[in-house]
Amino acid sequence: MKLKRIVLSGAWGAAAVLLACLLPAQGGNADSSTPFIALSSVSVPEIPAKAAELVHAAAAADRDQTARDVLRAASLIARPGVLPYVVSGICRGNPEAAGAVVTTAIELDPEDVLIFSKAALCAARGQVEQIVFSASKAAPASSANVALVAFWQWPSAKNLILAGLAGGRPDLRLYLEEAEIQVGPGDFEAVLKKAVQLWTDASKGQAK
Repeated sequence: MKLKRIVLSGAWGAAAVLLACLLPAQGGNADSSTPFIALSSVSVPEIPAKAAELVHAAAAADRDQTARDVLRAASLIARPGVLPYVVSGICRGNPEAAGAVVTTAIELDPEDVLIFSKAALCAARGQVEQIVFSASKAAPASSANVALVAFWQWPSAKNLILAGLAGGRPDLRLYLEEAEIQVGPGDFEAVLKKAVQLWTDASKGQAK
């Protein structure tokens, strides 16, 4: 199987529940730091920068959760096409939150896993292992392609990329090691393709 084939009333109720969490309680004062309120006060082109600002303003221990809340708010306020820019903005200003950002973005729009991954990788190079790990865990079927996108972006980080992939997809770990033995560690794309092939063959064998 070719590598690229491995990837490549209810809604309103969910939105209402999310709005209830994002908006202040009735009778209370509107907190300007509440993501939905804060993002609603700026124009769409300003949302990525405002999102990054909100996450950065949070206490270090709260930034992952704040990033999740900000992304959910952005997805309600603006069209889905804005999310990659929000991912990029948050990751550039808050690289330590890149894993949570990628995971949440994929949950909100699973079809754009590669776009979100690339946006995060471009903005937070130092978090390449965490980004690949988080994307692979959130979207296992796209994990090999995520690793490939990461390698094309940062070929010098291939060991970190493989570590992130193996962490997010522990079921691939042994096949990655076997692929390196069979192919040699020098050809990243060949190793990745071979590992996927070995995993696919093993899965078919177990299904019989």
